[in-house]
Amino acid sequence: MRVFVAILLLLWLSTALSVPAQTKGWRGIVPLRSTRADVERVLGPPVQKISEYSVFHRTSTETVMIQYAQGLPCGIGQKYSQWRVPRDTVESLLVTPTQTLHISDLGIDESRYEKREGGHLSQDVYYINEQAGESLRVFMNEVREMSYFPGTLAKDLKCPGLASRPDVKCQGLAPPRFDFYGDVSLVREKSLLDNFSITLKDQPNRTGFIIAYAGKRARFGEARARAERAKNYLVKERRFDSNRLIAIDGGYREAPEVELYVVPDGVCAPTAAPTIDPRDVKIVKAARSRHGRG
Repeated sequence: MRVFVAILLLLWLSTALSVPAQTKGWRGIVPLRSTRADVERVLGPPVQKISEYSVFHRTSTETVMIQYAQGLPCGIGQKYSQWRVPRDTVESLLVTPTQTLHISDLGIDESRYEKREGGHLSQDVYYINEQAGESLRVFMNEVREMSYFPGTLAKDLKCPGLASRPDVKCQGLAPPRFDFYGDVSLVREKSLLDNFSITLKDQPNRTGFIIAYAGKRARFGEARARAERAKNYLVKERRFDSNRLIAIDGGYREAPEVELYVVPDGVCAPTAAPTIDPRDVKIVKAARSRHGRG
């Protein structure tokens, strides 16, 4: 009996020691391991519910956005990152300090992080540990954001057949949005696209990205059609070079939206960030739209 217990203890220790970096997380909350119940034991109930699987918490020193897994089976929704974990398992955390926090206050071993510069602000510095699933955004030595996500050690939990996520070298370094709009009138949309076109023409070493999202109620192919419509307007009516425009079907969000990006040569391109699984979308024959109203 004692030998059996000893074997079990050794097996447990070998498992625990095999994933040291992945078990750190933030305040004991670890992506792909902690649950919604674990989070609420630490942080209490959320102060805001963005959706069923995305919530905000607030402490005396930071705000925390948490994304939970939907627990859907693998093999559906191939464009979307899915993990073989139960529903309400933590997928990621974004922690934003509300008080001054210097990187030296964290006491981290910087040699374990890859240092990258650039992003939303030229002074931004990112400290990224892909294995552990941690990313720190630092501005002028102050920590502005701390991200926790499934690290490379969790690859066995990823659904097979899914497309790889964007190049990790670009993580957190995509440019900020130039502009965005929702279900606006056609007149308003053209006005925004005109400003977009003017900026691109003044900066010939830039490429324009148009990422369109359909809402939870949409017609088939609506996001792709909306992105292409915006591109066609710029090419046909504004005579803009089509080779400098990239239209992307971003998938689905709570409400329709179009994002515009002006991307310099050599800078990481933006990627789509849908928030709604396509199985939760109601496909209709005619999409609701405000186009045509001035």
